[in-house]
Amino acid sequence: MKKWIILDRDGTLIKEKNYLHDPNGAELTEGAADGLRMLSKLGYRFIVLTNQSGIGRGYFTEDEMNAVHLRVNEMLSCAGVRVEGWFHCPHKPGDGCSCRKPATGLVREAQAKLGFDAADIAFVIGDKKSDIELADALGAPSVLLMTGYGAAEYERGVRGALNCANMCEAAAVIARREREAARESFALDLEGHIAAVSGMRSLADGIAEAAATITSALRGGGRFFVCGNGGSAADAQHIAAELSGRYLAEREPLDAAALSCNSSALTAIGNDYGFDKIFARQLEAHGRAGDVLLAISTSGNSANVLEAARSARKLGITTIAMTGADGGELANEADAVLRAPSNHTPRIQETHILIGHALCGIVEKALCR
Repeated sequence: MKKWIILDRDGTLIKEKNYLHDPNGAELTEGAADGLRMLSKLGYRFIVLTNQSGIGRGYFTEDEMNAVHLRVNEMLSCAGVRVEGWFHCPHKPGDGCSCRKPATGLVREAQAKLGFDAADIAFVIGDKKSDIELADALGAPSVLLMTGYGAAEYERGVRGALNCANMCEAAAVIARREREAARESFALDLEGHIAAVSGMRSLADGIAEAAATITSALRGGGRFFVCGNGGSAADAQHIAAELSGRYLAEREPLDAAALSCNSSALTAIGNDYGFDKIFARQLEAHGRAGDVLLAISTSGNSANVLEAARSARKLGITTIAMTGADGGELANEADAVLRAPSNHTPRIQETHILIGHALCGIVEKALCR
């Protein structure tokens, strides 16, 4: 996730003061503390990259520069802001080094030390053309602040992807863009969900037949087993709980169990026989001819679910599969297949729980008569 922000120092984080080397002279720019605190709460992490040619010119030492950084860290800490690292170029403009911005040497140094990639950089924020050019070199969005030299640079035609009065305004704009992106993401999810659910009309006959199979087994004293991995394991437990507990009507409990619930059995079987056998082995222990297995797999290719379906066939247990649109190999192993009308895992899982609720409702009504 793109959560690293590269900050310039002079004119961006602290007020521009020619070759500052006295920590007592360090002052945060307007809005810097509030803006960075807001961004920090959004999960962003900060590093500072700064050109400090005063060292190369002999105006001050690295120790004096570090004293300034220590002072700025103290001020930011009091505001609830943490800088992960400070990286500087000590060279003069004509030295031809690879670290003076807009060169990317300082970024590579920071990546090596802090363990992030260029793709993790969310923004480069500064007040100079060199900061904007650094962002361009990294392929990251830039923010030009009007603090420091920013206003003069803007007048000369320098533009960032965002151009803001100060850090506080930049943080507000970034937060607003995040909210807009979240709304757009939700809208896309909702459209996909509606399309998938609308496509479920074609499953009506299959759901009715599956419910009749489950009802017949339970009415005859059989058991109903459900299995799946991950989100499908959660769905298996959900469906089994609706029947062994109560879905909508007050009634006798129904014999439904999820094969993913017994952690001791899962770990023992997985350890002794392999993960592929964790459901099949339990089914062989507890299942009998006439029972029903609901096997859930979004891909239709989960090895342990396939093994459960194969064991079910040997035992005379009817298998109903819930899969994605493709069906996978499970479609060939099951007696009946309910294919979610999607190949996108979240949409498949959303339709699976709707199918599960539909089955519970039909079975419950039939057995409450």
